[in-house]
Amino acid sequence: MNNHWTEVETLALEKVVKFEEMVPVGVCVLERMRKIGGNIVMICGPMTTGGRGSLTANMEYFKKTQAFASFRGLFIFDQTPFEGTMQRLSEGHRHRKQYCVEILHIFYRQIFSRRLIDELMFLPDWASSTGASWERQEGTDLGLKISDYPREWLPFIED
Repeated sequence: MNNHWTEVETLALEKVVKFEEMVPVGVCVLERMRKIGGNIVMICGPMTTGGRGSLTANMEYFKKTQAFASFRGLFIFDQTPFEGTMQRLSEGHRHRKQYCVEILHIFYRQIFSRRLIDELMFLPDWASSTGASWERQEGTDLGLKISDYPREWLPFIED
């Protein structure tokens, strides 16, 4: 799905050692999308907590929802390329069985506050996710458009 990403940005994520260093990469992708035009939508839902119970299952479902939304004409910001870097940087939290709030408070807060994303669209099981619950509240607080993934699209992505 990451059709707005360049190889340079993907490789840059491999060198990131702090959450703050991911922000310019995301901004670069979003600014490129902004130049193309159209409302930029970010799909929000379970990745590491909630949802289908595992990162692998959640990511597979998440990518399907992004692909179908794109097929339906939405201009999707694909944040999934960040996931490997986020997992690597948050490894210490997993050993302590804690959610790594730096992902939200450092990375997503800075991305959202720049208002390069026009709409946050939430998957039906968003409330089961620590991150997606935070994203919904943060987006609301910042005045971003909040919407729900159309339920009529779900049969096309469900297995």
